[in-house]
Amino acid sequence: MTALMLASMALLILALLVLLVHSRRHVRRSFPGREPEGSAPAAASWPACPRVALIVPLTGNSPEMEAALTSLLNQPYPNYETVLVTRDLEDPATPLVRALLSRHPHSRHIVSGPAAGCSQKNRNILAGVGALDDSVEILVFCDSTHQARPNFLRDLIHPLVTGDAVLTSGFHRIIPGDARVPTLGILQTVLTLHLLHGFAAIALPWGGATALLRSVFHDYGIAGVLGTKVLDDFPLGLRLLRFGIRTAPVATAILDTHLAGQTLPGWNTWLTRQLLYLKYCLPGVWLAAALAVWVLAGPIILAVLAGLGGLTGLVDPPVALISLGFLLTLTAIGAWCRTLVPRPTPLGPWLLAFYANIFMACWCYIKTWRTDTIAWHGISYRVTWGGRVREIIRSREPERNP
Repeated sequence: MTALMLASMALLILALLVLLVHSRRHVRRSFPGREPEGSAPAAASWPACPRVALIVPLTGNSPEMEAALTSLLNQPYPNYETVLVTRDLEDPATPLVRALLSRHPHSRHIVSGPAAGCSQKNRNILAGVGALDDSVEILVFCDSTHQARPNFLRDLIHPLVTGDAVLTSGFHRIIPGDARVPTLGILQTVLTLHLLHGFAAIALPWGGATALLRSVFHDYGIAGVLGTKVLDDFPLGLRLLRFGIRTAPVATAILDTHLAGQTLPGWNTWLTRQLLYLKYCLPGVWLAAALAVWVLAGPIILAVLAGLGGLTGLVDPPVALISLGFLLTLTAIGAWCRTLVPRPTPLGPWLLAFYANIFMACWCYIKTWRTDTIAWHGISYRVTWGGRVREIIRSREPERNP
């Protein structure tokens, strides 16, 4: 038992250090207030600026939506149009869309109709692609609630223009509006995914910031894939991976997600949904995550018990001291992670969220074993393997999650 405990401690520390050492530069290159290394040159200096369609599926009218859409509509790239897509004219987003259209003549509004056989987001994306004329060479898919910096579109598509890639993806960063544990917990989960994005060999697209050549979209049957799935990014990336096309992560194509007022139930719901995507789109990885649950939570529980046992004489002092050293090292790593967010956060709540996040992830993973329903943006979907939608069950009030 002692050998298993020590091995688990070493494995957890090693995994976290590899993640941080390898990918911290990828994350820090996206920080504001500096000219990031690797940022694309201004579009005015490019030999050609192919026409780009920025397709934004949207619903509702959350407080952050106007600022987010405005940031996408004001990109300085000289040859792009923005297609804003809602399910119908009755969607609460429609008045905002109409107001924005009056100020941005390079944008338009498309109505997709209700989804049948796929998620509403995918239905909106496909309707946006179908409305384009033949001049568009590059497709960009973006969410409607993340704010873009002025160089976002330029950086995201530059590898496509130069021929270095045919599929690129950015990511997003949580900007916390408070120091509540659920808010910081979601921030840290997104930060972990951002760090994983730094491993180009395993990177997959993130649907909130994905660009690909339009010819690739059509030649590899992406419309047929999205037309049956609950998710857009994983199925797209996995489809192209079958043909040897990998995702090129673009560190500087970062979007900001402003988040505040999160609750434990909201955090629970959001994280469970992320893990359900993993369950149905990458079932092998989801099954292997059972080991990750032990590696995350097991060593911490055993280290605490060993430390208490050392105080009462039930555990040998060397084992108790090693356990204490493990907890101190893990806490130091958690504090180090705080350097990967551009705005300072209080150390106490950050560390509390660091440990809470580990156990919340384990709890949410356990929950994924007993459900096949994914609730997202006011609609519930019954899903089977591969992320295929079997049934659109019901509508309800949209949840506000990142």
